[in-house]
Amino acid sequence: MRIASALAIALVTLIVPGCARDTERALLSQFFAASRLRDLTALQKFATVVFEPATDGIVTSFEILQTKAVPGPDGMPLSEQVSISAPVRLPDGETVTKTFVVTLERRPVDGDQNPARGWMITAFSAGPASPSAPRS
Repeated sequence: MRIASALAIALVTLIVPGCARDTERALLSQFFAASRLRDLTALQKFATVVFEPATDGIVTSFEILQTKAVPGPDGMPLSEQVSISAPVRLPDGETVTKTFVVTLERRPVDGDQNPARGWMITAFSAGPASPSAPRS
């Protein structure tokens, strides 16, 4: 199971399409997958925060609701605020739908002209939770 998860993370890392929304989706998928495994070594490459499974829960899917970019002096986004909605399985087993605002910051990578690289997840904040519909 751990090998399959590691392969999934590696695959997501290699597939970073040019479309901005796909870049955010790939980075957030990677973030939640590594957080779910509490893989701090993988997380340090693209995040300064962790979504702790023991306290915050586990996110396996999410929907991007909105993206707001803050442009830098070169016209490229310096940071982005990405609003998402996600079902979160809490440590007690309950699943609730939460909204989050995730902050991404662009970190320059020497000699790398691809603007999709160098993004770091630097913060996330949770909105109110709402109970998910019971499984039938």
